[in-house]
Amino acid sequence: MSYKKMFPMFKNNKNIVYFDNSALTFKPKLVIKSINDFYTKYSVSTRTSDSTLGIKMSNLISQTKNNIGSLIDAKENEIIFTSGTTESLNLIIRMLSKIIFDGEILLSYYNHSSNIVPFIEIFKNSNIKINYFSDMNSLLKLINNKTKIISLSQITNNFNVTYDLEIIYKLCKEKNIILINDAAQVIAHQKISLHNSDVIVFSGNKLYGPTGVGILCVKEDLLRKLEPQKWGGGQVQNIDYNVWTAKNSLYKYEPGTLNFAGILGLNAAINFIKLISYKKINQIENKLANYLYDELSKLNNIVIESKRGDLILLFNVKNIPSQDVASYLGHKNVYVRSGIFCAHMITKNNNIKYKNSYIRISISFYNTKRDVDILVKTLKKGGDFLEFLYK
Repeated sequence: MSYKKMFPMFKNNKNIVYFDNSALTFKPKLVIKSINDFYTKYSVSTRTSDSTLGIKMSNLISQTKNNIGSLIDAKENEIIFTSGTTESLNLIIRMLSKIIFDGEILLSYYNHSSNIVPFIEIFKNSNIKINYFSDMNSLLKLINNKTKIISLSQITNNFNVTYDLEIIYKLCKEKNIILINDAAQVIAHQKISLHNSDVIVFSGNKLYGPTGVGILCVKEDLLRKLEPQKWGGGQVQNIDYNVWTAKNSLYKYEPGTLNFAGILGLNAAINFIKLISYKKINQIENKLANYLYDELSKLNNIVIESKRGDLILLFNVKNIPSQDVASYLGHKNVYVRSGIFCAHMITKNNNIKYKNSYIRISISFYNTKRDVDILVKTLKKGGDFLEFLYK
């Protein structure tokens, strides 16, 4: 079965070979339809509550939270809508900074900059020390009685690092440590769960959903201790001159008008994932990842930095800058990414032989062996051309 038929981008770009799924996934028809339906059939605010369509919208937003909850083992009142993973991380870190004043924060070298810079900025005037770990073993060695927060990515957008969240979270509960799971990359590929984290964040755009919508999911017992860190309409119960009170509900964390179209698109994307199933997605992607590795390994002058079976494969062409390779491929309608992918701390990690940059292939279940074959064929054709430029 060709899943590409479900995605209009492939119909409108018939020759595209798309391997930048870590940055953005294409959208299936049912996601696009759900967004169009909002704008054409019931485009009113949930605050237009004394109306048929207003009630319908409120019910749809509630249904979406329940649908998200069923996907990640969370309750409706633990889910906050944001604009994406970056905002979710900024919000939770800012909220935590109001209840944590000293100790240590542990971050992975492989974290996206959105999962590092907010910690540096928000805690820079506190008595907090930030330390970095490279893998499961180094993390376990760093955990101590001063550790207050651990933040990692279940799957990174660069090198494949494996963490046993069950073991980590059990230790976190024993030591009263808050565990944050940046699930932006993993959400499209594997089951995630609030059972083994205190906080989960992810974006819709990497889950076959729209851009501009994301999730901040916080365990109920922790969320009760936190206060909102952005303010506006919809969260206010009362204002008495210089004093105001917030509503005693999740609304206090969601001021302003929500991205209703994006939320409904995200709901459709989750239904789409459930329709295909993680089991089927894993079967397709794992098989394709092995094929990709094997075919690339046959090429001369290719240095593969990832392991066989990794869904994200990093490689370089000997003596050719990665950006030039990515540009060559991109102008041949083969979309990959070059650079270090906002994971700047990998340059400081002594556990890897760091290169200045890499070419990244990130696959989705809609990719095919034919896509891989075209990639490999294009690299073969470009070999002489690229080498000529650097003789």
